[in-house]
Amino acid sequence: MEMDLGTFRLIMLSNEFEDISSGLEKFDNQECHFFYDESNNIRKLWLDENGFNASVDSDFVLGGVMHFGKTCNADVDALKNELRLQKSAEEMKFMHISKGKDFFECLSEPKVNLFLHWLSQSDLYVHFSNINNLYWAIVDIVDTIDEAAYMPFNFQMKNELYKIAEANYLDFCQLLIRCNFPNVTGGNIELFYQGIIDLIDHVSGERSFDLEFLRQGMKTARKQKELVFLRGNTERTVLDSYFDFYLRPIGVFSAAQHIFDNEYQIEKQFSEYELTHNGKRVDNYCFVNSKDNTLIQVSDCVVGLLAKYYTFINRIGINDAYQMFGVITPEQKSTLKLFVQLIKNSEYLSKLLINSVESIGKRDISEYILMDMFS
Repeated sequence: MEMDLGTFRLIMLSNEFEDISSGLEKFDNQECHFFYDESNNIRKLWLDENGFNASVDSDFVLGGVMHFGKTCNADVDALKNELRLQKSAEEMKFMHISKGKDFFECLSEPKVNLFLHWLSQSDLYVHFSNINNLYWAIVDIVDTIDEAAYMPFNFQMKNELYKIAEANYLDFCQLLIRCNFPNVTGGNIELFYQGIIDLIDHVSGERSFDLEFLRQGMKTARKQKELVFLRGNTERTVLDSYFDFYLRPIGVFSAAQHIFDNEYQIEKQFSEYELTHNGKRVDNYCFVNSKDNTLIQVSDCVVGLLAKYYTFINRIGINDAYQMFGVITPEQKSTLKLFVQLIKNSEYLSKLLINSVESIGKRDISEYILMDMFS
């Protein structure tokens, strides 16, 4: 089956808020290599009687490092020596630089600081996609509203629905299961959206404009005869695989070489398609054993830390962030500054290197940490 990856690039170029075409030229006009590993890969997101099959706090992260030119100046062997990696270790992994249970603990570890400092001195750039599973699961609930008036408030409504789902997780999951989500049809349509309205009505205090707008959208949706995005889906399955997130960078950075860590389910899916771009066959990617590629090992450490970061973001509110980062130690602040600068360096090079699927509220917390703390 043929698949044109040019669609991914067209989506990026159709961004109504910002012209990003110049960002692509940097990658089209010179040789570059992307290296990947992943974290929190549950492979499939589905509903059972107790809710989703994975922690909704743990984002899927795919990414790592990239460089321009045939080679880079990053001396991974020197890094391994500095980390005092045991000779019995076949490859470097995130567990070799951190034993921290959460992101805050990671910031206290000298080896994390050492790794980030080494990375900041290299000619490597960080790149990644992170996908908040709960947010991904609920976006079609808003997107299926058949009323143009709600489109300008699409992201705000998704943000409010995410907060409702997060605060009422068990009740929300039971509603999904009861109404046969993600195949909500017939009489379940009214029951489903009324169930969400009932959860909104239980929110204490004065209702915000965005929340009230979501409520009105749910009232509109409950009158619909069919839901275009919530029909014909695999039973109780919200996400069949993360395949599209592997395709995205190949399509966006079509002139680059993409080297992925072995992931046999994804490789099998690749084998089922003939990938093309502008009518030409795409063969700018491969899957390799991480033991044989040191930059995939570096990528393992990068995505391992990013996974800790996004789990941390998912578990706190913006006021928690103000309080926690107001009392960090000098050692934690030094490590955090390195972490922030690496992400900023990538964003300065091209915003296309960072792809985040998350709610506005979670993005605001991240913006505070990544942009405001050291501005």
